[in-house]
Amino acid sequence: MPKKTRSTAEVDAVREKILGCAFAILVKNGYEGLSMAKVGARMKMTAANLYNYYANKDELLIAIHKKAYGMLHDQLRAAVQKAKTPLERYRRMTQAFVAFGTQNVNIYDIMFNRRIRQHSDYVGTPQEALSDEEFRSSLKVRSLAVKVIREYRASLSVTSSADPEFLAIQATSLLHGIISLYNSGVLGEITADPGGVLDKIVENAMRIVTD
Repeated sequence: MPKKTRSTAEVDAVREKILGCAFAILVKNGYEGLSMAKVGARMKMTAANLYNYYANKDELLIAIHKKAYGMLHDQLRAAVQKAKTPLERYRRMTQAFVAFGTQNVNIYDIMFNRRIRQHSDYVGTPQEALSDEEFRSSLKVRSLAVKVIREYRASLSVTSSADPEFLAIQATSLLHGIISLYNSGVLGEITADPGGVLDKIVENAMRIVTD
């Protein structure tokens, strides 16, 4: 008797389960500990069966990035929605970004530190459509940051020609640097108060936009 073909909903459910499994491995073991073989073993699936859902590790990494950026966007948006003023929205968003980076070390690492293939690398490949979805997910984070910064700058009594998009890149670069130092343990080696230094850098990132 021929095997019954899975419905689209069933296939999506299995893909989501595989993605959750890959995420769990990533969180526990980091990028080096993530492989299709380990995902298959944890899912109790043969390699051939696993590849029916994710054709290769690239596809799995793209899906991981999409999920991770969705998580980051949701946390930033939740922080912003709790605020009542433009300045408070920016402060809460900045703090939420740092919290995400320091509390999800291995996820943050694969999002921002690993030299893996980027969206433009997938143009013209079978993974282009999936990469487009991941890229749109990341742009939602960027758009939220620019929106919050633009609204704060508009609330100032002084006229400024500062570009909100550039300010977002500048502030994110500063935050990314300190998050990476904190997560790697280097910050703890060069200062007795890494948490205090982290807080001060957050204030400096605030001043990039508020000054």
